[in-house]
Amino acid sequence: MAKTMYVKPGEGRVVPDPERGDELPANGRTVPRNVYWRRRVAALDVIECDPPAVVPAAASVVTPAKTVTPVTGDTDNKGAQ
Repeated sequence: MAKTMYVKPGEGRVVPDPERGDELPANGRTVPRNVYWRRRVAALDVIECDPPAVVPAAASVVTPAKTVTPVTGDTDNKGAQ
């Protein structure tokens, strides 16, 4: 048996998550498969379901840096006088 499960709040329910100290979000979260969460499932406070599919992040496009051409000419920093 898995050590974790994915749950969502039941219809119209607000369910505290004692480990995180907040409320279970409407879209659900992975929680430990312990007595607390199994009781919430039995009481229909939460519904055990499959986690949402993980969408791979778009590959980041790396743009090469522009080539910098050194300026030639007056390099003694005297400039025009």
